[in-house]
Amino acid sequence: MFVFDRKQDIYEIGKTKVGGQPGEVATVLAGTIFYAKHDIVEDADKGIFDKKRAEEAINKQDEMSDTTGNPCWIQIFSESEEAMVKEIEFCAKVSDDPFLIDSTVAEAKMAGAKYCDEVGLSDKAIYNSINMSITDDEYDLIKNSKLESAILLSFNPKDATVAGRADLMETGAGTIKVKGVEKGILTIGKECGITKPLIDPATLPIGAGAGSTCACALVFKSKWGIPCGLGIHNAPSAWTWIKTYRKEHSERVEEAGKKKWVGPGAEAFKMCDVGSNVIPALLGNDFVLYGPIEHAPTVFPLIGMIDMIVGEAAQTEHEIEIKEPHPYLTMSA
Repeated sequence: MFVFDRKQDIYEIGKTKVGGQPGEVATVLAGTIFYAKHDIVEDADKGIFDKKRAEEAINKQDEMSDTTGNPCWIQIFSESEEAMVKEIEFCAKVSDDPFLIDSTVAEAKMAGAKYCDEVGLSDKAIYNSINMSITDDEYDLIKNSKLESAILLSFNPKDATVAGRADLMETGAGTIKVKGVEKGILTIGKECGITKPLIDPATLPIGAGAGSTCACALVFKSKWGIPCGLGIHNAPSAWTWIKTYRKEHSERVEEAGKKKWVGPGAEAFKMCDVGSNVIPALLGNDFVLYGPIEHAPTVFPLIGMIDMIVGEAAQTEHEIEIKEPHPYLTMSA
């Protein structure tokens, strides 16, 4: 295992800690809820969903967090402003976990940030994300909000290498202008009052930049000491080969009114999807956006095992004090 020469930041977001040297702090795991085609969602635009099943999913993630010692966040993905407010309100009532304000619609994220300010949830909220598409209006809203934490997305469409993404973070790489001035993502985050930044390099498909994605944390944590993480499950999910293999080696069956893939191809797909989360945990990342929250019973023991191995090495080889809660302290027989 390894350590970084540079001091590594550790932030407290809500009740969780994130950051530090590999093995020092447990990997934070964030499951996504209300995502596209999530079968608990009845009307994505209006924010209508099966509250019983949503609560069960959140409670199961909390249970697995308590069992393994891996802290958790809820990645709330919303399709509209109305849905975002309803879904944040619901999740905050069910659990005291920190949560991500996430959407492909900037207005929905902005509505989420505004709502968190109004009801006093900003200290638990993580804005996902500040990226190259930020507008002046979004910049102003974040800057004038009480938000402390945001994911800084280092996606550079001109250059997907680690160096290209680092350039976007530091200078804007010729792609970002705010208030008419070219700025890097790191500068924008500081100007917006984000005192607990988190870096996500943006996962690209296998064969189209996934390798560089996975290498980013090693460089970024060495350069800036800022906590890094990935939604690496998106790489196998977009992998044409594994989707074809699933189709060729499985069949679609109806079970409890839902169609699902069954067979060895389906098992291989799930293994690649869930198992991919091991990669960031082994490469020094501090948090993992592991995908559908329903995967919690599988993902938490898996990453807990990795954290035990990395934590043991950190303590034995580098005399790093492991901070609670941690799988090394919780899952040891």
